[in-house]
Amino acid sequence: MASAVPSEDEILRAVERHVSQRGVPVDLRAPGAAKVSWQSLFEFHVHRSIERRHERQAREKGSPADIATRPTYTDLAAYPVAPPADPAKTYRTRLVREGTVDEEPCDGCVGGRTTCGTCKGRGGMPCPADVECEGCHGGVDACWECDGTGTPRTRRARAGSRPRGPDAPERVTCRRCKRRDVACPTCRGRTMTTCPDCDGTASTPCEECKGSTRTVHVPCGGAGRFTVWTEGVVAHLPDPDEVRLTGPQFAWLKTDALGAWMRAELTGVTDALPDFLEDAHRELIAGHLPARKNEVRRRMTFAYLPLARVEVRGRPDSVYYAFPAVTGIEVARRPSRERVTALVWAAAAVAALVVVVSLTVLR
Repeated sequence: MASAVPSEDEILRAVERHVSQRGVPVDLRAPGAAKVSWQSLFEFHVHRSIERRHERQAREKGSPADIATRPTYTDLAAYPVAPPADPAKTYRTRLVREGTVDEEPCDGCVGGRTTCGTCKGRGGMPCPADVECEGCHGGVDACWECDGTGTPRTRRARAGSRPRGPDAPERVTCRRCKRRDVACPTCRGRTMTTCPDCDGTASTPCEECKGSTRTVHVPCGGAGRFTVWTEGVVAHLPDPDEVRLTGPQFAWLKTDALGAWMRAELTGVTDALPDFLEDAHRELIAGHLPARKNEVRRRMTFAYLPLARVEVRGRPDSVYYAFPAVTGIEVARRPSRERVTALVWAAAAVAALVVVVSLTVLR
C-alpha cells in the first residue's frame, strides 16, 4: 500500500483509544492481542466518448433559415470534429454534403394551402335557421288560441288556460291565427325564433378556416415546398462503466461524510494509474482500461479509502472498523458475526418458549 495508508500500528493505536474510552485500557500491539485485516473501499468510474458517423437524407419544410450557414463536407470520414469537452454528455454535429441542397414542391397542396377538412371546403357548417322559443318553449303557450298551429279554437275551450296574473307578460297578435293579445311576445305564435348563431342563414362560419374554405397545409407548414439535402451527422455518445467495492454492508460507516478518501482523475488511456491503488484494484480495472473502438475522449475517476477490520482477543462480541478521516483515524464498533448469530438464536428460543407457554395455558 502507499505511504498515505495508515500503518497497522496506527490502526491499533486508534482502536486502543476507542476501547479505552469505556474505561478499559488495552494493549493491542502485544503479540496475538488483535487481528487486523484490510477491507478497503474502492470506486472506479470511466466515461468514454464514442464517435459515430453516418449520412441520411434530410427534408424540412420550406427553406430553413440556417441551411446556408451549416458546415459542409465532401468526405464525411475525413471531416475534422473536435472531441467533446465532457465525455459523459451526448454531442451531435450536423453537416451538409456539398452540392446536395435542393427544393421539391409539396404534392399535397396548392401554394401551401389545402381544402379545409372540417367544413369540406364549404366555408361554413350547417346550422338550424330557427330554434325553439325561449319564451314558450315551443309549446301550446305559443298562442292561447291556436297553440301555434294557425287553427284557432273556440274561446270557451281556451278560456280556462289563460294565465292572467299580475306578472304575466303582455300577449301580442299571433302571426298564425291573427288573434290579438294571445301570442307569446317572443315568437308571436310561431313556436320558433331565428337562430342567433347564424341569424337565420342556416350556416355558421367554419372555426377551422374562418370561412375561407382552405387551411394551411401542415406537412409543408404552408410553404408549398420542401428543402432536401444529404446530411452528415458526427455523434459523440457517452459509454460509461464502473467498478465499485463499497457494498451496502458499509453504509452505516458514513464514510462519504467522514472518510478522507484518496481521489484522482485521469483523461488519457496511457496515463499512469494513481499510486494509492492496491494490486487487487489494479487487477479489477485492468479490463476497463484499454481504448474501445472509435473512442475519442475519456475521463477516469478513482476513489480509495483504506478500511481496516480489527478483531480484539477477549472481545468476541465486537468487531472494530478503522479508516482515515479528516480529523485522524475514525473507529466504529459493530457486533461480531458470532454475536449476531447468538442474538438470533436467543430470539428464536424466546419465541419458542412463548409458544409453549401459550399452548400450555390454552389447555
